Amino acid sequence: MEVENTEVVESTTNNNLALAKMTDMSMNLFGDTKTKRITSMDLTIEENQDLILNSMQQADYKINDEIGHEIEVVGCVLSETPTQTTNEETGEVIERKKHAMVLFDSEGASHVTGSNSCYLSFLQIVAIKGMPTKENPLVLIPVKAPARTQGHEYLRLRVKVNK
Repeated sequence: MEVENTEVVESTTNNNLALAKMTDMSMNLFGDTKTKRITSMDLTIEENQDLILNSMQQADYKINDEIGHEIEVVGCVLSETPTQTTNEETGEVIERKKHAMVLFDSEGASHVTGSNSCYLSFLQIVAIKGMPTKENPLVLIPVKAPARTQGHEYLRLRVKVNK
């Protein structure tokens, strides 16, 4: 598997420098050059390749079904796909980005969501804590947060607080 781009992302956490090697997986395998995919996993390791490939076919868990359960995250795959919809009344073209996320736990299981709010909460976490790795896992807890619209909730992630 040839990788197009690798960059190092830096984050400062409690005066420690957390480095995560981010691999750009936005390969033109199927003619899809618009979807951006990145991973924190080392793609030179065959086990990681297999975990990612298997999660693309069938994930082990849906994060939405794991509310309140701890997930010890050691790796991730994040994807962003631009989408367009047309307002039928005005004809206006609305461009948005669809996000998907796969988290891999310490047991090798995959946890998936297409929730934009969950994706954004994960980005907020890794901006401060750094990307999850086997050496520096993140223990995350899926939660539901109330939305402004009555009866709706957003899927979010919280960091387990160590006391």
